[in-house]
Amino acid sequence: MAGLIGDLLRFIGDAPWKALFILVAALMFGFGWVLYDKRDVIFEAWLTPSSPELRNDMIPEALTKLSEETNADIVQIWAVDLMSNSQWFIGARRHDGERPVIPSPRRLPIFVHTSDVRVLIDVLEGHPTCVDLEKTGSPLARRLADRGMKRGCAIPIPPNPDSFVGVIYLAWTADNVPDASQEKVMVGAAREIARKLATH
Repeated sequence: MAGLIGDLLRFIGDAPWKALFILVAALMFGFGWVLYDKRDVIFEAWLTPSSPELRNDMIPEALTKLSEETNADIVQIWAVDLMSNSQWFIGARRHDGERPVIPSPRRLPIFVHTSDVRVLIDVLEGHPTCVDLEKTGSPLARRLADRGMKRGCAIPIPPNPDSFVGVIYLAWTADNVPDASQEKVMVGAAREIARKLATH
């Protein structure tokens, strides 16, 4: 190992581009390994038709309840179509009562090279997932981070691995981030709402 590290340092030498090349190669290898390791889950979710549909008639009420019960600074609901690798904006609420900004573009890809693959797999399997938002993540995560959001959760609609028609996104600013126990309660409330947003 010591010899390998020594060879690597000699290869980099005084050329920063070599270090960048090695970093990018390592990231690509890690991304590819996770995709390969979870290929069955991804292909099954991609190829399995989603029979349920998003209940658009319940979206306004759901957004209001989500805002009240989760204390999230921003609540958004997006519809999802795995076959076209797209999600599109349906509606949003701000906890402070201000009118939410309508995102542009209103349609974004689900899978991109900057996506956190493990987060995507968890959501595809029906598990809510929470992460610290960074401007280097997926397009949606970057958009929320640009608006001052620090922590975000994705709750699949419905929250089970049998179908996938939409996502509830919750986001909090740095001074309003819930602790672990609060986050668990808020995600649980969002899951209950998510169960009612899809036809059976």
